[in-house]
Amino acid sequence: MRKIRGLGKNLLVIRAVYIKEMKIWLRYPSWIFTFMALPYMISGLFFGIGYSISGPNAIKNFQRNTGIDDPFLYYLLGSLIFMMASLISEDIGSSIRQEQLNGTFELHYLSPSNKALLWSSYIFPHGTISLLMMLASALPPLIYKFGFESIFSIIAGLFILFIGIIPLFGIGLIIASLTVKFKEPWAVVNVIRLLITVCSGFYYPLTILPYWLQVISNIIPTSHVIILLREILLLNRRYVFSDPRMGLLLFLSLIYFALGYVFFVRWEKNARKSGELSKY
Repeated sequence: MRKIRGLGKNLLVIRAVYIKEMKIWLRYPSWIFTFMALPYMISGLFFGIGYSISGPNAIKNFQRNTGIDDPFLYYLLGSLIFMMASLISEDIGSSIRQEQLNGTFELHYLSPSNKALLWSSYIFPHGTISLLMMLASALPPLIYKFGFESIFSIIAGLFILFIGIIPLFGIGLIIASLTVKFKEPWAVVNVIRLLITVCSGFYYPLTILPYWLQVISNIIPTSHVIILLREILLLNRRYVFSDPRMGLLLFLSLIYFALGYVFFVRWEKNARKSGELSKY
């Protein structure tokens, strides 16, 4: 009975944060349309740069190097995953910093709620916006290119995305801990974002990277997410769930989430003892 009550309280925490953040998003709906347009703008930028440098042979060179015949869809999927990873991974740290600046950070620690759950709850509303943004941006060109037969691939892609979001929770908890430690989220976020961007292959195949960076990319979850999504959505490969990278993605998801949670709990325990929570 006690466990059921605890679960109910945790769900109330998630619900409260979700409603609050969604109200803020819906209060400024123009941001949603901006996020929907950004993947097209970024994809067009890379497409235009490539064409201006290589000329008429740009598309042939791209097809030879990537094995994919549509560079715009290639860049579009990369842009969507890049934006999703950036938005979700930095959510917890930026939310904590905003609460600090508002003077409401300490009030959260007066509540009996689980703090790791409380700060992680910010990912759910922003994850909803990211998912809606991705569907609104990716569905039209995919259906135009492959027809309604791509619906199965899109559903499978959503499952891969769900698995790919799990390690971002862990990364977000680590960023949250470092944000309170160093009093500034963007310095921490930019370093982690740089590593994820370089080693994920959002806009280029990982095979062009030096060997040591290719090795590092194997432990970056988003690199496996983008490869699996491109194979199932652009190459229509149905066997991706038996691909070893799928098992590795599941393994990394559990490892990142566990490391993030342990890191956050240990930091919070030390911060309570040292009074670090009130220093910002």
